[in-house]
Amino acid sequence: MENIRDALAQIKEINNRYGISNDSVAQLLHEMEGAKVCTPIIGKFSSGKSALVNTLLGWSTRLLKEDITPETAVPAEVVYSEMEDSITIIGNHGDSRDVSVEEYREFEADASTVQRVRINLRSAFLKEIPDIMLVDMPGFDSGFEIHNRAIDSYLPQSSAYIIAFPADDMIVRSSVGNILKELCLNEMPLCIVITKYDKRGDDFETTFTHLKESLKRYVGERELRYCRTSSLEGDAEELEEFLTEIQEESQHILEKKFAKPTLQILGNTENYLKTRIKSNSLSESELGEQEEELQRKLQTIGKKFSKEQGDFNAEISECVGEIKEDVRCALENDEPTLVTIVMNNQDLNERLNTIVRNAVTESVKKRFVPKVEKYLRRVADCINGEAIGDICIPFHYDTEKVKKGITSSVVAVAAGLLLGLPILGVVAAFALHIFRGSKRREQMRQEIRAKLRGEVFPQVLAEVGRGIEATIKEQISLVNTSIEEEIATQKETLEKALSDVKNKREEEESQKENFAVDVEKDLERIGEIKDGLR
Repeated sequence: MENIRDALAQIKEINNRYGISNDSVAQLLHEMEGAKVCTPIIGKFSSGKSALVNTLLGWSTRLLKEDITPETAVPAEVVYSEMEDSITIIGNHGDSRDVSVEEYREFEADASTVQRVRINLRSAFLKEIPDIMLVDMPGFDSGFEIHNRAIDSYLPQSSAYIIAFPADDMIVRSSVGNILKELCLNEMPLCIVITKYDKRGDDFETTFTHLKESLKRYVGERELRYCRTSSLEGDAEELEEFLTEIQEESQHILEKKFAKPTLQILGNTENYLKTRIKSNSLSESELGEQEEELQRKLQTIGKKFSKEQGDFNAEISECVGEIKEDVRCALENDEPTLVTIVMNNQDLNERLNTIVRNAVTESVKKRFVPKVEKYLRRVADCINGEAIGDICIPFHYDTEKVKKGITSSVVAVAAGLLLGLPILGVVAAFALHIFRGSKRREQMRQEIRAKLRGEVFPQVLAEVGRGIEATIKEQISLVNTSIEEEIATQKETLEKALSDVKNKREEEESQKENFAVDVEKDLERIGEIKDGLR
């Protein structure tokens, strides 16, 4: 990240020399201050996650509570701090309060009101991984709402996920298996940690081999990292090694994240300098012509961008229809399982949540993300293609960030809508009604199947379809607004350059020559900075 900080420091110095706003520099530096490589730890309740984090922290007295209930389980973000230990409890509405370590040990979180806890510690091990944020996630046995929160809140910013399996219970249950499958759909690196290794049985190696085979059902042939730990024996060496490897890559990961906005800022200043040096030798009439050309080019860019927006918006409804069709097929393909769930009076909503999340994730990546990539390329072409002499308005957009943001947002909304649907109650009541009769099981299955296809599936598809379309439009609107703001910033910079030339017209010829030399030096400096970031 030092490359980025050095680049921003240099561009800030150049901007100050020419009176160019440094607001974007300040904003980016502010974002970089708290930037961490996010690494959540997930698993079922009592899988030893919190004990594992306590072991990593080296606390003789437990800091994170173990054996908590679903109602008191909230994500705990753990980061290194050079200052005094501090803990902040953050509510669901953005409210927060600080508590001491002693107070936190006695704190009973209410998952309905507390969103997460931020723990800043001067731990010896955390000092070795200062750029990593460990997140102790609630157990997935607490219901699919927690599943949704873990994925939707942390997936867009996570570098890897750690999945805990206790040595005395290495069974891949559906609650964890479903999230493994979703993480693989999002191409997320995974590390499997065997906790409570001291409790392993004599048949551990056989059970361990079976675990690996079971995981393949969800992750396929994806490469997994395995670590063995024991909180009782204070042994987390293999996991510490894994986290240290992430730390070694952290600067590269974070640099990649902040390089594109830095290049955008550099391009803005570069255009100012090019405009100044080009316009410095122009006559009054030539300067007026350049101003007119600038306005014409900007209008052309605006028209082209508006056309691209319109063309892309026309594709959205068709794409939403395709995504809905994929969800419908996924529901129908899983129909036998859903029928069995209803007949066994089990939780139908959790299964529907899994089907919808995975189907929407796959479909958005297959059908919508490629359209977004093409759209951003077309926008880049229409902006970068309009040059004013040798000056181009630069367009750098983090396509990966856009793709991940859109996918996670659409999936979160689609799955969240299921929480408000009274599907389970309707089908359960229907199942209870038919069970009271003297009907045969096959007849019961047929009636449940008809209920699913006639009422449940249409209700799910209607709600999910509306939510997906609204969210996609909202996300694309945010992308377009960001592009418009960048074009506006470039316009202001170029107009300022021309205005500054006018205001300096009365300077002595020797001063103009000296100024031109200084500008050329700054342009060369910017070129060197850009080369260092690529």
